[in-house]
Amino acid sequence: MDDLMLYLIGFFPVLVRVSGLVMAAPIIGGRGVPHQVRVALTFVTALLLYPSLSVPPVPSTVLSYFAVIIRELLVGLGLGFSVTLVFSAIYLAGQLIDVPMGFGMVNVVDPQSGTQVPILAQFQYILAALIFFSVGGHHALLQALAASFALIPIGSGLPKGSLAGVVVQIFASMFYLGVRLSLPLVAGLVLTDVALGIIARAVPQVNVFMLEFPAKILLGLLLLLALLPGYISVLARIFGTQGELARVLETFIASF
Repeated sequence: MDDLMLYLIGFFPVLVRVSGLVMAAPIIGGRGVPHQVRVALTFVTALLLYPSLSVPPVPSTVLSYFAVIIRELLVGLGLGFSVTLVFSAIYLAGQLIDVPMGFGMVNVVDPQSGTQVPILAQFQYILAALIFFSVGGHHALLQALAASFALIPIGSGLPKGSLAGVVVQIFASMFYLGVRLSLPLVAGLVLTDVALGIIARAVPQVNVFMLEFPAKILLGLLLLLALLPGYISVLARIFGTQGELARVLETFIASF
């Protein structure tokens, strides 16, 4: 009985870190995933990781053990939130494209978050999710989780003072990533506005305002179709072993 209690006391912090990642990470922790699946994924992952970990001594007081649990939850939530930021950059790219294309006022309900999002943002998010699994992004996420136990041992001290700066750096890099993803299509739509302005000045009889919305939507869809192969390859690099997702996770882990 004592061995079982020691096992549960050492296993629970591992379970808490894994549960924090599952709760905060997109796709695997979204509202569309059944609770039973998330609970089973958490338990199975923790059971597989626990035998390979070096468990620290049991804290002497309940308060110190509670502090360890809170810290493990924060580490797991931080790892999942880092992944969420990468997918938020893809959302941002879709929103930046929707506005000049004319879809800014047309939203659909996102089953993951339960909020309304623009059409192209939802399309790019679904495409990113498919690429994420096809290139093994979930494997990279599990590897980062396993590596976090070696780089951030259970029961270690408080995070470094640079954690806030690292979070701001990750935010800035993901915003820059979203702008880069949207730039080719947005540039094409801006050139369309320039061309329509020239037509309006050269041929005043043409009602440009009646032509602008359908022309920009048609051209935007054609550009999206033409740029789709390159966009898929960019997403594959983002979720690859040396992509932005891996760098964000490494940056967050190194801040502890």
